[in-house]
Amino acid sequence: MVAVPSVMLQQLGQLLRETSERELLPRFRNLSGTDVVGKPSLEDPDDVVTVADRNAEAFLSERLSELLPGSVVIGEEAVAADEAVLSHLNGRSPVWLVDPLDGTRNFAVGEGPFGPMVALVERGEILLAGIHLSLTDELLLAERDLGAFANGQRLLGSQHEGPLRGTVFAKFMPAELGQDLMVRTVNHVREPAVLCAASEYTKLAHGAKHYSVYYRLMPWDHAPGALILREVGGVSRHPSGKDYKVDDRRELTIAASSEAVWQAVQRDLCGP
Repeated sequence: MVAVPSVMLQQLGQLLRETSERELLPRFRNLSGTDVVGKPSLEDPDDVVTVADRNAEAFLSERLSELLPGSVVIGEEAVAADEAVLSHLNGRSPVWLVDPLDGTRNFAVGEGPFGPMVALVERGEILLAGIHLSLTDELLLAERDLGAFANGQRLLGSQHEGPLRGTVFAKFMPAELGQDLMVRTVNHVREPAVLCAASEYTKLAHGAKHYSVYYRLMPWDHAPGALILREVGGVSRHPSGKDYKVDDRRELTIAASSEAVWQAVQRDLCGP
């Protein structure tokens, strides 16, 4: 039997596309001076948020609550306003993790990639995931143990060929750690560091690159991609061998297109 997305997964995909079409694309390269404001933090003093982020999160929050009555929504902008919102991850209700506009900085300067990402989590398990790249209309969906899909077609994963190609996202790492990892990956093909997890995980799922190494782990950035990778035979795991969990926050993490890639990168990063 050929696997197909479940009804709820299809509805999630339709909602992500609608978010791009209704809230993001009409505002792309059409922002006024007051539509982009600073959202500084100690980790990221140059962070910004746009009117598109906020409107998309409000739209998604309402629709996701309707899609699964009794669920709770944790959105990036809601947490920016009140970090206590994250505590819902520890509750018994199903939780939607929402990044309404991943790649905000790209969007704010009129560049891509960008798009919305969503994951459904229950008691720590990621059950559903969706990523929509707004400019290219590429939609990735995954359901736990039932597979991943790209624009409706089953994703089968990829085999590792040639030299390792990947990215160390050193921006949010302790300086010494980032410098050490750059030295350890000197023989890899270094792909540019594009600050858009939606794009990064899409490339990994297709095998267009082999790995990405992260440190800061906001759940809306990584939960959707972690499930998609899992369903195509990839992994998102710490060098210790512990799988990524949605309550991880700051820990070295290797997102890899396959188990073989993860093993090779882990050896290079953590070997003598």
